[in-house]
Amino acid sequence: MELSKLRDFHPCSTGLDREIKALLDRSRRERRPCERDAFLALLAGVPSLRKVPGLPEARAAGPDFFTTLPRCASEADAAACRAHLRDVYGVTDKQSLLDFCDRQFRCQEHYLDFESFWEGRPLFDFASLNRDAADFFLSARDFSAQFYPLVGHLGYLGWDISERVGHLRAALACGLVTREDFDQLAEEQIVQAQAFGSWEAYAASLVCGALYWDFRQGTPLPELHQAQRLWMDLVRTLLANDAAWDSGFWHTPEREKAYRLWPSEMRLYLPDWDGPNGCFATDRIAVDGCPVGWCYREEPETGFPDSGWRFFSGDESEEYIADIRHTGIFDLNTVCNFDPEIIPLLDAPWRSAFVRGEDGKFRPEPFELTED
Repeated sequence: MELSKLRDFHPCSTGLDREIKALLDRSRRERRPCERDAFLALLAGVPSLRKVPGLPEARAAGPDFFTTLPRCASEADAAACRAHLRDVYGVTDKQSLLDFCDRQFRCQEHYLDFESFWEGRPLFDFASLNRDAADFFLSARDFSAQFYPLVGHLGYLGWDISERVGHLRAALACGLVTREDFDQLAEEQIVQAQAFGSWEAYAASLVCGALYWDFRQGTPLPELHQAQRLWMDLVRTLLANDAAWDSGFWHTPEREKAYRLWPSEMRLYLPDWDGPNGCFATDRIAVDGCPVGWCYREEPETGFPDSGWRFFSGDESEEYIADIRHTGIFDLNTVCNFDPEIIPLLDAPWRSAFVRGEDGKFRPEPFELTED
């Protein structure tokens, strides 16, 4: 979104954004496919550079260190790693691991709250906050605003992914979680990471998130600058290593269709939608990226969470529409992400229809439902 269109946007002037911009100005390696485990190891590149009792260190490991999930070499090493997770993080099993990550690494949720105010679609009523909460929200929002021109909607996602996968990596290495549990928990992080176009973008989001995390702990500005130097050194190490992020390795999970957006790219446009939110949209919109050109709202099918909305690009042939493989069932908010200009139409009553004119604006038109 253009900065000139933002509201309640008052970035702090700390200078922390300058070095991060340099990450995004780097030349980028072309992506090369890699296996799932190698990608997970790369997502945890920064945590892998930390010294963890019982886990192998990069200096003592071979050339595949950054693309291999570690295993503790002995039961004594595994015990040392489990003790570290217990004593430092309170993690003793799968559930406590989940609880810790959900409690600590949700910086992106905070960022999306801030973004909703900047973009004029607030997700909650600011007046509902007490004075202390309101003051902190404003300070955290304005601190985060300095990073918006660099990372946009992806905000602090890289930090959350890196830390979550880092802890999963350690828990798997020492046998605190099973391989099945690890795969299940890590899959969401793989999908979330697909929103990044490069390791440089991932690194920028990671550093911004790390600085925000430190900010929330009350770290003063001089110490934030010191922390930034550490985080920047870590990500630059990975970006300069052709066995790590400079390899260009990337894993893209299989999915039914190449939808134009991944879940982590979605904004919440309809926080207060009341009623069923299911709808239909064709692949011309969801896959090919065409804007909505024609839509209508019929009486919803009973027994389903159906809003009654049906969305088309307007250039589909009768044969195309007749093939159900070209149409998908979506949440209304998902289709709003494909084309936010439909939002003002959504409260229209059943048996409403709209067509987009040559001027790009929607206008109502008569629509009669056929019996077939």
